[in-house]
Amino acid sequence: MIRRLSLFLLSMAVACPAFSQIPTWKNYTCMYDINGIAISAGKVWAATSGGVFSYNPATGGYSEFTTTEGLSNIQATAICSDSSSRLIVGEADGSIDEMDSTGAVFRSQPAIANSTKISKQVTALSVAGDTIFASTNFGVVLISRKTFNVLDTYSHFDPAKGSIQSNGVAVFGGRIYVASQFGLSYAPRTAINLRAPDLWQISDTLGFGAGVNDLKVFDGEMFVATQSGLYYTSDGTTFQPVAGSPGGVIYTLTATSTRLLVNAASGLYAMSVGSNSFETLYSGGTQLNGAAVFSDTLTFAATANGMIMIGSSARNLFPPGPATNTVSGLTVDASGNLWCAANNTNPDGVAFMEFNGTDWINYYKSQIPQLKTNQNVKSISSVCGNRIILGTWGYGALMLSGDTTKYFDNTNSSLVGEPNAANFVLAGDAACDQSGNIWMTNPLAYNGNVLDVYSPSDSTWYSFHDGLSETSGFIPIAIDAYGGVWTGDAFGNIASTAFNGLFYYNDNGTLSNTSDDQSYVFNTNNSSLLSNQVNSVIVDGDDQVWIGTALGLEVIFDPDPTAGFYISTIYSLYDQYINDIDYDALDQKWVATNTGVYVISKDGSSIVTIYNTLNGFLPSDKVVSIACDRKDGIVYMATEYGITELKTGVKQPLQNFSKLKVFPDPAILSGSQPVQIHIVGLVANSDIKIFSVDGRLVDQFQAQGGDVAYWNGTDFSGKYLPTGIYIVVAYSSDGSQSSVTKIALIHK
Repeated sequence: MIRRLSLFLLSMAVACPAFSQIPTWKNYTCMYDINGIAISAGKVWAATSGGVFSYNPATGGYSEFTTTEGLSNIQATAICSDSSSRLIVGEADGSIDEMDSTGAVFRSQPAIANSTKISKQVTALSVAGDTIFASTNFGVVLISRKTFNVLDTYSHFDPAKGSIQSNGVAVFGGRIYVASQFGLSYAPRTAINLRAPDLWQISDTLGFGAGVNDLKVFDGEMFVATQSGLYYTSDGTTFQPVAGSPGGVIYTLTATSTRLLVNAASGLYAMSVGSNSFETLYSGGTQLNGAAVFSDTLTFAATANGMIMIGSSARNLFPPGPATNTVSGLTVDASGNLWCAANNTNPDGVAFMEFNGTDWINYYKSQIPQLKTNQNVKSISSVCGNRIILGTWGYGALMLSGDTTKYFDNTNSSLVGEPNAANFVLAGDAACDQSGNIWMTNPLAYNGNVLDVYSPSDSTWYSFHDGLSETSGFIPIAIDAYGGVWTGDAFGNIASTAFNGLFYYNDNGTLSNTSDDQSYVFNTNNSSLLSNQVNSVIVDGDDQVWIGTALGLEVIFDPDPTAGFYISTIYSLYDQYINDIDYDALDQKWVATNTGVYVISKDGSSIVTIYNTLNGFLPSDKVVSIACDRKDGIVYMATEYGITELKTGVKQPLQNFSKLKVFPDPAILSGSQPVQIHIVGLVANSDIKIFSVDGRLVDQFQAQGGDVAYWNGTDFSGKYLPTGIYIVVAYSSDGSQSSVTKIALIHK
């Protein structure tokens, strides 16, 4: 009988974070999906689904900009430059940012994002005189170039319809023209109230009614890109086909003082001033999302998979960083490298990725012959040091160990396929036991053997049955100090979407002898488990088992099988959909949910802090996976729009005091500006004593946790110490280790 021990929180107030230094954020996103490009300050600037990047053709260098560099939203959907080398960036949520030539955001316009409109995406941007025209999903918003304030909004520029999406705006011959899927709308530029639908007229001649995609003014004429070709007008009223222009769909137009770029379904073409002919720049078969002229000999084009540099030949360019924003799992190896399961459904996409703190390495099947496909790498685990286990959905498991790569499926391991497809082998997460054996989950195993063990010492495999009558989707796995293996059903079974809860298995130290093995299945019927869908299971630094379910967070404080298992509910996260859990060097739990990341105290009794799109730099509130680098004090969070790195400064304590340091030194004490003195290089549970040079004890405290302690230069009473040299002594909790250093305080 499983009893429930519930943790009732007396207060739901969020406590102060247990981070005594300012956390630093960095987003890493895939910027291959390019929505538009512009030229400014000798660089090519690209608006992508992962932010903005610049490329310098002279040096080949890239710079990337996301919300951690100041953008209001991670998805940049439109971009243009003005005569002062400033860049205007429009985003998916309606935000508009202005960037200087270095990429710094110095003005933002949130009015569209803050409006009550349902769909707010900025679809195109243009500048005419002192006005920025922002085309959106609901119309056109005019913004002052000088003040960056909203001047007006035109939503009803088709008298017969309500708000419609604008594809582009041009000012020509005293009129304002708006392109839309319904044709070409126009009205007098000087009209007093262009919000009134009756002031607008529709030109649907020459097939314009089938949709106008873009329009630009070039060489004294206005050109119109439509679903059925390219047209122009000299007087703003009479339109004619452009002789010799490409037929079919024209997607976008780009105008400079000397050239008009025509992005058509058949390729990219250029017409020069005074010329009636078109030069073919690119006909490589890839649909382009826009183009820009860099020089007389160099043109750049945007695509959904990188940028194309077009000169004497065409070359694909990809900005550095992860090759996808779709990540299903994160893990950190013993060296502090981050590994990501790409969960790619594109057969040509990336399979998995590695980040060493500086560079990203994207892995494809072409680089790893043992990898059966680039698709469906669902899980990734760091086990037994620096071994990396990749779990795929249908293609078995891959183990990377240094320069050695091994592939496992139903032909060379105990892994098996699912009931209706014997060769479709699913592999979930992996964990390492105290003997160095690697345990893997085998979801939907047709024989019910959902746990498989690989012994690297003799390459032997073992498997264990969950005892359930139907196949089960056990995926996450963790092993406690008693040798108990915990795994949760995050997938359900094949017959339906039913889930089977939490599975416990203990082989009692003998893999080959199952006579004394123990196994239990916990579910909502026989225990206090909140939900039978268990998405994450971890064992923390205190050997507590944390269980993330579809309806909240639970914990088993002592997984001793002889004492019985007591499942406690963490009510501060009740009803939250838990995607993943990890813990930092302070044993605080980091919980990834669909509403952000919750950091809870070591025992789960209080919320330390919450990170989401409102109070942090997360590009999305939906966080699907989380991994803590306890050695270097870094937390990685995988969202639907990329990976976020948070450097907390909370590092794992050292084994000894050999690296004890204090900074800043000297420390300036001032009543108007509090100081924070770092004492780093500590062992676990260190005590700190501060002495004056004559041997008086002036302050004493316990380190806050991890490898660091913080001190503000005060004495026992909280008063700043006078200027002088002070001795800092660090002790281990049992007194077996100590270290001494000194610091200079200057009291102003």
